[in-house]
Amino acid sequence: MYTSFGRALLRRPKALALVCARGNIRARGVAAYSATSRSSACHYTIADTPLGQNEAGAALLDGLDVYRVSANDEHPLSVYGIHSEEGIVDSTKKPILLLHGRTWSSVPVYHLLGGNQSKNGQESRSLMEALRDLGLQPYAMDFRGFGGTPPDDSQCVEPLRCVMDAETVLEWICKRHDLNQESHEDMPALLGWSQGALVAQLLAQKTPGALSKLILYGSLYDPLVRHPRAPLYKTDFSATDDTTRRKNLLDEAMEDFTIEGSIPPEPARLFAEAALLADPVKAVWKHLYQFNNCDAARVHVPTLVVAGDQDPYAPLHMQQELFANLGRGSDRTWSILADADHAVHLLDGRARFANIVTSFVQNGKRSEDYHDRLW
Repeated sequence: MYTSFGRALLRRPKALALVCARGNIRARGVAAYSATSRSSACHYTIADTPLGQNEAGAALLDGLDVYRVSANDEHPLSVYGIHSEEGIVDSTKKPILLLHGRTWSSVPVYHLLGGNQSKNGQESRSLMEALRDLGLQPYAMDFRGFGGTPPDDSQCVEPLRCVMDAETVLEWICKRHDLNQESHEDMPALLGWSQGALVAQLLAQKTPGALSKLILYGSLYDPLVRHPRAPLYKTDFSATDDTTRRKNLLDEAMEDFTIEGSIPPEPARLFAEAALLADPVKAVWKHLYQFNNCDAARVHVPTLVVAGDQDPYAPLHMQQELFANLGRGSDRTWSILADADHAVHLLDGRARFANIVTSFVQNGKRSEDYHDRLW
């Protein structure tokens, strides 16, 4: 089902070594991506994306384990772990999958200044490192056309396709950790940020048995927003769907930082540089009407709703609406972080966020009655 690329320390390797184990090829170093892409059944791999094409992009992966997971249509998905190499998976650490948002992919978002990337004395702002230090086993993935996952033939990103790809990765995590899928407590947790929170919510509504806990972080949920469908018929056949991918801009990468004193200028600039390296062009989302199916009452898994108190994209009245209407019968928690905006996990007070998420994932009890009925 998948091919793992081993640990991506991504300094110039002295030699390329391929080791076959249980039918899977493990490759170490930058050159491994190109070697594998030529023999893969898929047309593209991470080597064909900004993260694998140049040394600066590849350096962002320092400290991460990089895997290729095949989606149900065989499209390659890039998945990132940390201290998660096969054979040393720590069974005491609860796995959690992180989903990125609308514009920026997982590596700059969840692994900023991680590994040995420290620049000018800046400390790590890697959420993946923080969660692992607190006792979780984090993974992150890139949706199609983001970061290390190449776009598919549509050149677009579709919500329900993101849901299906995330389901595939959750299943892969279960197999890596040898989880008992009959025990719902053992299943991975799922965190989605911003628009990724809507993807996570749709997945929880569709396949609640695939996860043990749900974290909706800075969710863009708004039941009053209804995305229109494209018209069935048209007479102007010269007009086509706009799949033009325009360049992302440096100022756009820093626009989530809105509260003075919450993050110094240097790490904000380094985030913007990392974001543009990973995602130089803006992904094109289509079929946003699929998000119209987000219905809080259909979420029946333990859920944490968390956001900054000054988040302009996830205002408190909408977070209240989301929390109050979550399905009954499962634990739910609402956490508001003071003096924080949309990117809480990157701010100076980010330790609070990591502690809240870890505490929620490790504690509480699942609704046994509901899942007894489900299964």
